[in-house]
Amino acid sequence: MKNIYIIGVFFAAICNGQVGINTNTPAKTLDVNGTLNVRKEIRTGGTPTTTGAEGTTGQIFSVAGPTSDTWKTFQIANGTGSLSLYYLNTVKDNVGIEFTKSGNLGIYTMDAPYSATDWSYIPGITDSFVVTRTDNKSKAILSFQTTVQIARRTGLSWTTGSASYACGIFVEKDGAPGVLKAVRNDVVRGVPGSYRIYNLNVTLDALAAGSYVVKAACTNRNLGSGSNEANLGIGRAVDTSNLNSEMSQSTLTTSMLQTY
Repeated sequence: MKNIYIIGVFFAAICNGQVGINTNTPAKTLDVNGTLNVRKEIRTGGTPTTTGAEGTTGQIFSVAGPTSDTWKTFQIANGTGSLSLYYLNTVKDNVGIEFTKSGNLGIYTMDAPYSATDWSYIPGITDSFVVTRTDNKSKAILSFQTTVQIARRTGLSWTTGSASYACGIFVEKDGAPGVLKAVRNDVVRGVPGSYRIYNLNVTLDALAAGSYVVKAACTNRNLGSGSNEANLGIGRAVDTSNLNSEMSQSTLTTSMLQTY
């Protein structure tokens, strides 16, 4: 009687064109309501007379459509230590900051905490990402760009001025205060309204798992003195005769890579 019952079920499946396991209403040719254990290869693209392909070592199964799922070769880029791009984003800011007096001419120390006395964050240049791998091989590549301009103060008549400054990247991990991870100082000089493009490229290596916030901050160094004092705009037009807010905007691009 048991054998007759099994044959009956098999015949019903052929008539319906669909087979269900743990379901009385199969939605596909084979509908499994539960886990699936495959002891050998999965083959795709077969025909009534040709065995399907089982794929080769290193390939991945690609879901391309209802009838075209197949194996694809996935190339890992050489030279990256088998890292894949996990996060990519760009933020920008049109507000910037302005300095009207000289600041600190001292040196900068790696991992020094952020100080609002010496540094000013650029308002919109903040980004965040999460490292999920625990192998300490993840890295983030940051590219910061802004425009720096000098302007003559009201009442002064200098024809050639200069201002020195520095910008850096501060990193906050898991809610901790930001610490300095990269810095570069520079000088802009020339007639009133002179400006230049500033770039800072940073690679953060061996990132541990956790949540990260990256911010760009700048500081004033020497803006001159007496009749030669200048105003300094970073990411902000302080002399709009040949620069505007759109042209002077700041951007930060973050690329985070981690192992497969």
